[in-house]
Amino acid sequence: MGQATVSSLHFTAMQLIQIEWNDWNFYCPASGKPVFKKTGEPNASTVRGFWCHEVPDKPKLLCEELQVEWAAYVSIQNALNEGVDVVAFLKSVDEPGYVAFEINNAGSFYGPMSRTTWTVLDLNFKEDL
Repeated sequence: MGQATVSSLHFTAMQLIQIEWNDWNFYCPASGKPVFKKTGEPNASTVRGFWCHEVPDKPKLLCEELQVEWAAYVSIQNALNEGVDVVAFLKSVDEPGYVAFEINNAGSFYGPMSRTTWTVLDLNFKEDL
């Protein structure tokens, strides 16, 4: 029996990878670069979206494709008189190559604290060299 090869994968919903990490920044699997600069601006050109748990209804960054889908999702949630759920939104998005990373970090600063961020990367994006 010969070896199987996979030439492409297509998910019908965005894949969500959950990570326990001591920082909100991480290295992009596609580019090998840190996703964000120390100042918080995107460093990797693969970044498509970013949310913090403190204000989930106000994404810090959204690409054009996600802006349209996010606006539609928020409108529906408002019509239903329900709050936004970033995870539910991300799982509903069908953009080939987009992967969401949920970073959970916990620590202690005048008591226990926890922070969650969601970063969407386009792992099919190819940078011009």
